[in-house]
Amino acid sequence: MKFLFKIIVIPILSIVAVPAIFLALTYRDVAIPVDDFQSTGTVTLTEMISDEVDTFLQSNDSDSTLGLTLTQQDVNGLLKSKLQEMNPNYLSDSAIDDEKNYVLKEDMYGYQGSWVRFKEDVVEIESGVHIFVQGFTFKTAVLITFKLSVDTEEIVLKLDKLNIGSLPLAWTFGTASWAVKQISGKDIQEMIDAQLNGMATFDPDTREIRVNVQTLIDTTLEDPQTAAMANSLMQFIAQNELLDVGFADGEFNVDLALGKLKDDTTPFMLDVADKIVDETDLQSIMEAQASSLIFSVLTTTDYPFIELNAFTLNRMFEYFLRDSLTADGIIMQAPLFDDLHQMTAYVPYVTMDDDVFIVNIPLVIEEIANPANTFPTIIKMTATPEISGNDLRIVLNELNAGEVVLTQEHIGNILSLLGDTDLIVDGAFVFQDFDSQMNQAGMGLQSVTVVNENLRLYVELNSTLDLGDIQDVVTEVFDAIVDNPEYPDELNTALNDVIDSLTDPLADPQAAVEDLIDVFDTLTDEEQTAVYEDLLTAFEGTDLSLDEILGLLP
Repeated sequence: MKFLFKIIVIPILSIVAVPAIFLALTYRDVAIPVDDFQSTGTVTLTEMISDEVDTFLQSNDSDSTLGLTLTQQDVNGLLKSKLQEMNPNYLSDSAIDDEKNYVLKEDMYGYQGSWVRFKEDVVEIESGVHIFVQGFTFKTAVLITFKLSVDTEEIVLKLDKLNIGSLPLAWTFGTASWAVKQISGKDIQEMIDAQLNGMATFDPDTREIRVNVQTLIDTTLEDPQTAAMANSLMQFIAQNELLDVGFADGEFNVDLALGKLKDDTTPFMLDVADKIVDETDLQSIMEAQASSLIFSVLTTTDYPFIELNAFTLNRMFEYFLRDSLTADGIIMQAPLFDDLHQMTAYVPYVTMDDDVFIVNIPLVIEEIANPANTFPTIIKMTATPEISGNDLRIVLNELNAGEVVLTQEHIGNILSLLGDTDLIVDGAFVFQDFDSQMNQAGMGLQSVTVVNENLRLYVELNSTLDLGDIQDVVTEVFDAIVDNPEYPDELNTALNDVIDSLTDPLADPQAAVEDLIDVFDTLTDEEQTAVYEDLLTAFEGTDLSLDEILGLLP
């Protein structure tokens, strides 16, 4: 009998036990988390972000963060509003039980709805399902758990669990994909990739959806300048670890230490009256700068020089970028967050501090309805000026904004802000044929450097002339123009100081010439042109002309 029991009864019991065990494992009674559905669900994610930006813009400093906290209640409220589009009476106390307790109720099944739970590093999505069989209600739940990892390069959503009741099925994903392909002709990867529209990729082996942040930005932001700005901000965030993203108990938190980029230094703005009008105006300005060349001849031992201060360079930057401007002084302006805010990038300007050449691009994020609510920063790019053939190149090295830095390989994104302009070539600002322009002004360039917070351009002299003879002629020219009653007192004083320094063994002629150049830079365009013309006239009464000194005669 025992033998018979083993070969007949035990297999029968085993066959019966398999579905019984399956039913036991898949049975699960879940209650709708009504408390989590109390949120109205009327606030969208965009509105949440916009509200946080409003708060940030109202008051911010270098320690301020732009944060977004998304609670279970917030998400479940949004889910509830979507589910109620399918059944307006869902969770309504005044509705009958079937309409209140089920999103969908059919003869064979009832769908209780779906809800979200945030836990440490994971998000759980649970759905309740009731199956009705001859008066019996079989209750089960589908639980999907995702792990989320976010950085500035990639967003990864990994399927961690797939349970029906208490039965784990994530390991069967490959088999399920095969079965789906046999039925539909498409595997799960093809179906999911089709829904992602190229913005993300799905890997069935690792059960991961990966979103490339660069692709996301390029896809969602059609304007290349806006996309470039977004990419630049992402690189600042990545290199300086400004982003903190994660799940806590019941909350999803994003904190961006945007305040670290703040720089509320008042940026340089060029007055309308100081803007270069046309090529003739530009040429006149460059010719007037030749006066400093004549001044420097007196103390040079090799090459005389002209000096362009930051103000003159900024006039040139504005002139050469003018065709790329979207509005006066603005190179880029783009709406943010449902057109309630905007980001504006202004014309670059130059500063030279401690002989370091810096190109500055001011950026401002502001609330359109209340421009007083603002967040300013300045992207500062250190640079090295150089002469390359006939071009003056400003080669960019590294960037910083506020307290954060960005390495050279990301400069291209910043320069994309400036749009399509001939001023930018291979990651550098290039004043093309600058040497030709200088030749028209009577000068040929030898080299360039930054001295005394000015861009100093060294000029070649006529190598056939004796330097002492040249300096004697320039001294005669000084004697001819000094004490001109039409000159400002400061200019006459500086001219006399240079003349006196040449005969005073205790004086410093080099310092006197540099002081004279500083005074000359304070003159108006008209005053500088008048001095330059007086110098040319004075040369006519000497043995050498300026053209002969510079070797420009045919």
